[in-house]
Amino acid sequence: MPAVTPIRMPKWGLSMQEGTIVEWWRAEGAAVGEGEELVDIETAKINNVCESPASGTLRRILAAPGATLPVGALIAVLAEADVSDAEVDAFVADFQSSFVPQGEGAEGGGLAISHVEAGALRLAVGSAGVGEGTPAVFVHGFAGDMNGWLFNIEALAASTPVIAIDLPGHGASSRDVGDGSLKTLAEGIGAALDALGVGRAHLVGHSLGAAVIARLAADRPGLAASVSLIAPAGLSGTPVSEAFLTGVIEAERARDLKPHLELLVAEPALVTKAMVEDLLKFKRLDGVEQALGLIRDRLVEGSDLARLCADLPKIPNALVISSHGDRIVGPVEPALLPEGFRLVWIDAAGHLPHLEAASEVNQLLCEAIAG
Repeated sequence: MPAVTPIRMPKWGLSMQEGTIVEWWRAEGAAVGEGEELVDIETAKINNVCESPASGTLRRILAAPGATLPVGALIAVLAEADVSDAEVDAFVADFQSSFVPQGEGAEGGGLAISHVEAGALRLAVGSAGVGEGTPAVFVHGFAGDMNGWLFNIEALAASTPVIAIDLPGHGASSRDVGDGSLKTLAEGIGAALDALGVGRAHLVGHSLGAAVIARLAADRPGLAASVSLIAPAGLSGTPVSEAFLTGVIEAERARDLKPHLELLVAEPALVTKAMVEDLLKFKRLDGVEQALGLIRDRLVEGSDLARLCADLPKIPNALVISSHGDRIVGPVEPALLPEGFRLVWIDAAGHLPHLEAASEVNQLLCEAIAG
């Protein structure tokens, strides 16, 4: 390894500009391994853990708990015992004197947001990445939006075009969800891709979004270059949690909503104040609660999900990511998956493995897209 290795404020997602140090898990002088969890960091959307970029000795911690620093800032350094304190100090001084924070307008500072007319709907679309290859299309879960992929888009956009779409009734898309069925939602996503001129895509979905893209892939198998289902609704031996869906819809204050959002993750501390407040603001918009209620009713009734399970063999193959600790849709039931589907368990997470274990999920998605 180099004489001194910097540990910098990570960039989790295209929109992240800064992070706040919550707690260090290793003390100065400790030996650490590459990939070892070092420090909890809070962002505007969710808390996460920063891992060591290399093996070595943690020689300096430069950001105390409570410190808020821009992406790329030096928060600690690794160096072996034979590196003198003077060398470490010189490295830190040189880094700090030359470091320039990335501004919000810098390249990679966020998704390029637009809208497309998808039949009678107007759907919000975010795009990133380079090249003209087959794009990866991300579809979020219930009551979410494209920002739910903040820890994943940048990792994939480095090698492939990326498109994130707000489902009907969600984010900045039209509030009209029709009958709220998976088929209607899938047709909306399909129409958006048609309007964008996308004839083939790597489909990636989470929860409700996973069920939607699976419905789309089953109905239009020629569209799917690959299918990745993260914590998919409808593929477990238990129904989707009606208490969660209804709780999210009906909660009017942060103290009422937060306990429901904490069910999403294995570690409740990951749920931030910003996450709660953002969802409350969204729910107060005209038509949102009605749209979410229609989708909730279809999910709870269950016939859409049952038909989806019966149609899974129409999908050539898929990557399925699940957790035994998922309290929203339940762990995937392997017996429901057709031959050729690959099931990966991430039990360090709850219902949001793409945020709770982003590095592992990103590697799986890159492998699935690469074929």
